[in-house]
Amino acid sequence: MKLKKILVMGLAIFGLIGCGGKEDTNRKVEGSSKNERSLVVASGNFNGDFYNGWTNSIYDANVKRLVWGEGLMSKTPTGKLVKSQWVDSLVTTKSDPSKKSEDIWTFKIKDGMKFSNGNPLTVKDVKFTYDFYMNEKALNDTGATDDLNEFMDKIEVDEATNTIKFHLKEVIYMVDSTFEYFVLDSNTIIKNSEKEGITPQQWVKANMSSPIGYGPYKIDKFVPSQYVKLSINENYQGNYEGDKPSIKEIILQNTPTETKLTQLITGEIDIATGISKEEDVDAVLGQDTLQTNRYYRHGTGQLTFHTDFGPVQLKEVRKAIAYSFDRIKYKNIIVGKNGLMANAPYSRSMWMMYDDDEKIGTESRLSRTYTDYDILDANGKWDEQANIKEAHKYLDQAANKKDGEYAKLTKVSGEYLWEGKPLEINMALTAGVVDAYNLIFTKEVQKEFGIKINMDSMDWSVLAKSLYSSAPLSERRYHIFATSTNFATKTDYNFYRKSYIIPYGSGVTSNVTRFPINKEILNRMRIANPSSKEGDQQYKKAFRDYMKVMNEEIPLLPTFSSLYFDTYAGDITDFDTTPMWSFPYAIVKAKFKSN
Repeated sequence: MKLKKILVMGLAIFGLIGCGGKEDTNRKVEGSSKNERSLVVASGNFNGDFYNGWTNSIYDANVKRLVWGEGLMSKTPTGKLVKSQWVDSLVTTKSDPSKKSEDIWTFKIKDGMKFSNGNPLTVKDVKFTYDFYMNEKALNDTGATDDLNEFMDKIEVDEATNTIKFHLKEVIYMVDSTFEYFVLDSNTIIKNSEKEGITPQQWVKANMSSPIGYGPYKIDKFVPSQYVKLSINENYQGNYEGDKPSIKEIILQNTPTETKLTQLITGEIDIATGISKEEDVDAVLGQDTLQTNRYYRHGTGQLTFHTDFGPVQLKEVRKAIAYSFDRIKYKNIIVGKNGLMANAPYSRSMWMMYDDDEKIGTESRLSRTYTDYDILDANGKWDEQANIKEAHKYLDQAANKKDGEYAKLTKVSGEYLWEGKPLEINMALTAGVVDAYNLIFTKEVQKEFGIKINMDSMDWSVLAKSLYSSAPLSERRYHIFATSTNFATKTDYNFYRKSYIIPYGSGVTSNVTRFPINKEILNRMRIANPSSKEGDQQYKKAFRDYMKVMNEEIPLLPTFSSLYFDTYAGDITDFDTTPMWSFPYAIVKAKFKSN
């Protein structure tokens, strides 16, 4: 599963909670004998896509993690995957002694496991879930995608022993992440889809915002563009260590960026994650009533090019845009000193970026070999003239070529033209970053570099349709998208295959750059043996080859990776977040000190 998590700045929503902090009666947990309050977490806006497979934002993903918790495998704070609490046993075997890795994974589910609605969770539900995502046609018809069929051979269940056996076509390096799929309530989905005469996938799509899970919380109420209210799921079996939540009610509130810090300081909200802007960090660090966890984010901001559309089909144009974008200034506007520059989509939490004698978290030697798309002067400042010269070098190279799409780019009297008109690029972005991009791509900068940038601000849900290529072809106009990505613990980059680039307007594609990576690189990453040091090294080498392509071809241009400060109320304890352990995981252990 690949989840693209995009940075979203929400609209101002008021009225969910008052300004009284702990004493606000609107936050008192209903039915509680104590004066317990709801835990309010600042969030961006939601798509309402609370099932895997569709266009989930990071804020939708937070809801899903609270509702489901984990699949057959569960993540730990260090990113390791272990069997979940509700799995009684996991046995891996080989179908043939000659195989390098175990290709049969057998899970036994604990008896008595239940969904939050009381329905039993058995191997029948697990089998239904995997069949659900392996039905590519039914998924595609509803705008969802998945790739289980590529490596899942057959699935056998023994309902008498509550055991399910997965036979893999090939043991891919990230095979354990295959078993992170959230299990669906087959009883509810089958009953209702048959009643309505539609496919299970169509029923899920129609009921995307009311999922039934088995995780630490269940949804009580969802008000689009405002909030999601959740309460404890009494049927929850606990996380991988057996921890169960004690905070009875959580409200994920769509909180305007402009007021988030004020609401946090005054006690209207309890948790604000990912604070990184310098003045915001200074403000929260100066509050004795607040606590913070800090770490470099396992992800980056980025510019995503649709590399099969218009002028950005040409690598030289993409590079010219990269050099015209003052990322140093952009980082300083958005976060100030609390950020790291990157030239490919990696983070400092990725062991593959480091040699054996290097410390993870530092700047790796490998990262220093990549092309840096910011030319700096002797004082360490962005050198505008040097960057202009480099951008023009690439545009001139493209204008001098005459084959294929290159024939559309010309240079006449010093002006770059695309199909005889001034070179223009359309960019889609969300409201929270509009001002920053306007300060970077000023009219003067556009004139100097010879590229006009048209910027349109929109809600994430609108942007996502164009980004993931599900908008009608007749409405296609954007070449670049200002987005953000959180990296997975293990990633199967197979979604960058050419076959994943479906015609624009015909459905959702997870290859958001629409750029095909060499199959040989992807295969070496995918089929590396997960059970050997040789396999680790094979994955590491292929990963580095992949990053080299991303750096040279810039289908993604990372802007920066933030130093994150997860900030929370002083009466919350045992809330420990890390780059690999975001708040939906950490909240299970957290509690109010008064409890």
